[in-house]
Amino acid sequence: MSGTEQEHPHDTEDLVRLVLLTRQELGWNHAELAASAQVSESDVARFEAQQVVPAKPLALRFLQAMGVVVSS
Repeated sequence: MSGTEQEHPHDTEDLVRLVLLTRQELGWNHAELAASAQVSESDVARFEAQQVVPAKPLALRFLQAMGVVVSS
């Protein structure tokens, strides 16, 4: 995604849902994801509350931290 492209709100919702479902399937809480992704717990909470725009970079970081292989 180039700097001129805007993330569509539905894309953000989908990314958040994917990260949330993956985290729940692994049985991880915010603290575990935050530690694995080397971010704060508040970053995880803000992301899941859809308060992070653009969401894609952080979503990819979270997914990779949970062992999900992704290509951007």
